[in-house]
Amino acid sequence: MVFMNDKIEDNKRAATRLIEAFNNDDWDEVLAVTVSNYTLHHPLGGTISAGPEALINEWKQFKAALPDSWHPIPVMIADGNFVAVNLPTYGRFTGESHKGIKPTGKWLEYGMVNIVRLEESKIAESWFGMDPLVEMQQMGMVPSFPTRKLKRNEKANIKLFQKTINVENKKFDNLTCFDDIVVACSPPQDEEDTTTRKTEIYQVKNKELKLIYSFEHTINPPYSGDFSVDTESSRTIVKQFFEEVLKEHNLSVLEKIASSNILVHPTAMPCEATYYGINGVISWLNKQWKAFPDLTITDYFMVAQNDVVAIRWTAKGISKGKFLILKPSGKPVEFTGISMYRIEDDKIVEIWDTQNSFGIMRQINPKIGSGKHKH
Repeated sequence: MVFMNDKIEDNKRAATRLIEAFNNDDWDEVLAVTVSNYTLHHPLGGTISAGPEALINEWKQFKAALPDSWHPIPVMIADGNFVAVNLPTYGRFTGESHKGIKPTGKWLEYGMVNIVRLEESKIAESWFGMDPLVEMQQMGMVPSFPTRKLKRNEKANIKLFQKTINVENKKFDNLTCFDDIVVACSPPQDEEDTTTRKTEIYQVKNKELKLIYSFEHTINPPYSGDFSVDTESSRTIVKQFFEEVLKEHNLSVLEKIASSNILVHPTAMPCEATYYGINGVISWLNKQWKAFPDLTITDYFMVAQNDVVAIRWTAKGISKGKFLILKPSGKPVEFTGISMYRIEDDKIVEIWDTQNSFGIMRQINPKIGSGKHKH
C-alpha cells in the first residue's frame, strides 16, 4: 500500500510538472516529464503519435496567441497509472494571430478535463477533454450563441442576495439564480492567489434567503477527493449513471443517484453552474436527446479516487433534431468527451462535462470548418 501511494504521488507530481511547464513556457520540462514516444489525443487533431515535440508545438502556438494564458489545477485524482485533472484555461488573446484570426484582446476562459497515462512516472499518453467550439467562439473564429437570461424574479433574488447576504460586497466567480435558488461560487478562480473554491446554494422564501447547501475545497494544492469516501462506491454510482441514464435514457434513476442540489458545468469550468437540481439535469439531457433521440454511450473508461470520478467516453446517435444552430441531417454521428463527477452522500452532486461540439457539427454538415459554410 505504501508503494502504491508513493507511485500515485509520483504520478501526480509528473502531471503537475507538465501543466506548470505550460504555465511557465518551459519546453525543456515537457521533454523531461514525457516519454520519447508520447502520444496526444486532441479533439481537433485526433491521435498524434509524434512524441512530445507535437505537444510542445501545439502549446507554443497557443502561447504565442495568448502569452498570459495559464491553467490552475482545482482537481487532480490518480488511479493506478492514470491521472485526471479538471483544468480551466484563462488568458487574453493579445499576441499573434491564431489559425488565421487576428488577436482581439478578448479574455478567454473555458474548461478541460484531461487524463494522462504514465509509464515509470513519465507521461506516455494524454487525452484532452474540451469543446473546441467554445475556444473558437471566444477567439472570434465563429459566432457565439446567446446565453441564458435571468427572469425578472431571478434578477430580484440576486439583488436580495447582494443586499442581505453579500454585505461585504465580495467578488464571486459566478453568481446565478434558478427560480427560487441562488447559487454563489467564490472566490474568482482566475486569480493566481486563489487557494479555495466555495459553492453555496440558497433558497428564497418569503423574501428571505436560507442556506441549504455549502461545500468548500482547496484548489492549491489541488483537491484529491474526500478520503473518507470509498472509491469503488463512487465508481459504481457513476457507472449506474452511464449504464441506466445515458445508455437507456432512464431518468427515474436520477432520484436514486443524483443529489437534489446537483450542479452541471457543461464546459467543465469549475464554477459554471448552468443547470441546477434533478430537473436541471433532465433539461440538460433532453436537449441532447432531442437532437439525437437514440444517443447512447458505446464505451467508456474510468479514473477514480475517493469521491471524484473522471470518465472518458464515446457516444453515437442519429441526427434527427436541431443541434445548436444546425438542422438535422439524418446522418449518424460519433463523438468523444471526458467528464468529471463528484459524489456526496452516495449521490452525484457535481458534473463537469466536455464534448466535441465542433466535431459533431462537422459530421452533421461537412461544410463547417471547410471555408464553404457561412451563417
